[in-house]
Amino acid sequence: MKKIIALAIAAAMVFALFTVSSFAEIGHVVDGVIAENEYITAMEMKPDNVQTWTDSTLETSATMYIDTSPDQLLDSRLYIGIVTPKATFTEGDTYQLNVNPGNIPDDKPGLFLSFVLRTDGVRILQHNWATLLLDDDSAAGADITDLIMEAQLNTEGDDLVYEVQLPTDLFTINGAESFGFGKTLKCGFFAVIKGNQGFTTLPTKPTDWSVKGLGINDNEVLIMRDVEKGEEHTDSGVEILDFFDEKVGGVGMSFDTFFVNRVQLDNIIMENVDGGASAKLEAYGRVIDGHEAEYTSFTFRGWAGYALPMVELGYQIDDNDPVMVDNCFTVTPDIVKTVGGEYAQRFEIEVDVTGLQDGIEHDIKAVAKLRGDDGEFCYAYINQDEINANMQFYYIAPGDPPPPTDTPAPADTPEPAATPEPANDPTEDPVEEPTAEQPVATQAPEKKKGCGNFVGGSVAVICALAGVALVLRKKEN
Repeated sequence: MKKIIALAIAAAMVFALFTVSSFAEIGHVVDGVIAENEYITAMEMKPDNVQTWTDSTLETSATMYIDTSPDQLLDSRLYIGIVTPKATFTEGDTYQLNVNPGNIPDDKPGLFLSFVLRTDGVRILQHNWATLLLDDDSAAGADITDLIMEAQLNTEGDDLVYEVQLPTDLFTINGAESFGFGKTLKCGFFAVIKGNQGFTTLPTKPTDWSVKGLGINDNEVLIMRDVEKGEEHTDSGVEILDFFDEKVGGVGMSFDTFFVNRVQLDNIIMENVDGGASAKLEAYGRVIDGHEAEYTSFTFRGWAGYALPMVELGYQIDDNDPVMVDNCFTVTPDIVKTVGGEYAQRFEIEVDVTGLQDGIEHDIKAVAKLRGDDGEFCYAYINQDEINANMQFYYIAPGDPPPPTDTPAPADTPEPAATPEPANDPTEDPVEEPTAEQPVATQAPEKKKGCGNFVGGSVAVICALAGVALVLRKKEN
C-alpha cells in the first residue's frame, strides 16, 4: 500500500539506503576550469583600479569570480574562482574576500577569508570571527582548509586557477541562529602579494579597517541569478518509449535530488545529504498528498545519457501529452559523459502542479526529447529502474474529487405492440345461402372458455410450489 509523504517528518529520520552524489552543486563544477557563464560576477584587480595601504604598485592582475547556487535549489553555498597569470605569480600570493554576512557591527572588522596560493596547494584561513564551521576568532587567521569539502587547483596553461565551494557555516558568525545568502553579498576584494604588497578594489584607501570604514556595507556584489523558469509547451500526439528501447538506447542515468516547492526534499528528511532521491521517494511510496500542504512545483535533478542527443526535457502527467520545459540543462562535468555516454547531460526539470486541483492522484514522470540520426524527434522516459533511477512520483491534487458518475437508469421496457387486425373481418363477409347442390355445413360445437387457461395455470402453480419446497428443503439442510 502506498504511503503518503508528510513533509513535516522529523529531520532526524535516517534511511539505511542512500548514495551521496558527487555533483551536489547546481550549475557549478569545482574542477579548476572557469566555464563560460558559470559565474555571475567577476571582480577584476588591475593596476588602474586598486587602492594600496603599503604604498605599492600593482604589476600583475587577478580575477575573483563569485556566485551561489542558482535559485538556492540546494542549500546555499558560495562558489569562488580565482585566476591569476602564472608569469607574475609568486608562491604564497594571497587573495582575500572581506565579508559582512549582515550582522557585523559597523565598528568591527569584517570576516576575512584568505586563499594562500601555492603551486602545490592552497590554504584557506578565516580571520576575526568564530564561525559555525570553526570556533576560532584569530585575527591572524585560523586554518579551515581541511573543513572545505570541494576545492580544485589547476596549474596547467598560462594561468593558475583555483575553485572552491564554501558552505554557509563559514558565514554564520556572532551567534547567529541561521544564515542564507541573498541576491547580493556585502564584500570586497583584497590581495597581499609579493610578500608584503597590499591592494584592494574598494574605492577607499584602507585606514579604518572596520566594515564601515572600508565601505563594505555599501559594496554589495551580485551573487545570485534571477530565477529563470523555463517556458513550457506541449508536444501533441507523440509516443514515449522506454529508457532502454533500442530506438533511443539508454546508456545511464541518475536521480540525485528531488525538490519540493524549490526546496531540497533532503533538507527536510535527510539532513542535507544529497543523492539517491529515487530510493528515498520509494521509501514513501512515491506519493505526495496535496492536501497536506500547499505545493506549487516539484523538481527532478540528475543526469541521463542516451545513444541520441537530448534536445529538450519535460514531464508527463498521467497519459497526457508531454509538457516540455525550456532551460533544463545545466553544466555537465566530463565524468558524467564518461559514465553516461557522449550525449549525457545534467539537468533540472521543474514540474508545475498549480493547475492540478481536482483531488485525484496523478502519475508524473520525467521525459526526454531526442533527435535521431535522420533528424526526426523521439521521446523516452527517464527511468532506468524502478527503485534507484526512476524519475517518477504520484501527486494527489488538492480539492475534492468529482462526484461518482450516477449509474444510468434502465430504459423502460416498451409496451408490446398491438396485434394487427386481420385484413378482412370475417363478420363482414356476406354469408352465402345454401343451395340444393351444397348441403348446409355442420356447425362445430362451441369450445368451453377457460379450460386451456385453467390447465396452464394449474401447471404453473404446481411448478412454483415444487420450487418453493425445494428451496425450503435446502434451507433446512
